[in-house]
Amino acid sequence: MDYYLFTARSITHAQQMAQVLERSGVYIKIRRVSPGMTKNGCGYTLQVASRQYRRAAEVLREAGIRPVKVFHVVNGQRQEVAQ
Repeated sequence: MDYYLFTARSITHAQQMAQVLERSGVYIKIRRVSPGMTKNGCGYTLQVASRQYRRAAEVLREAGIRPVKVFHVVNGQRQEVAQ
């Protein structure tokens, strides 16, 4: 299974991204950041299905909301995606 993780600096940032994406028909899951994904160890991620990644990135860009980082996860292995 592969998917993308959009990282957020706070729950408020994650909720803003989630609202914009859900209004556009992009299904997401909000999760706490796993260890090692951020320097300070706090934050949240939005999990987006691979098939919806391009649409999600476009919707956020149009809304002027940027994730802190984006990761592509394939078979449990994370790789940062250039934004």
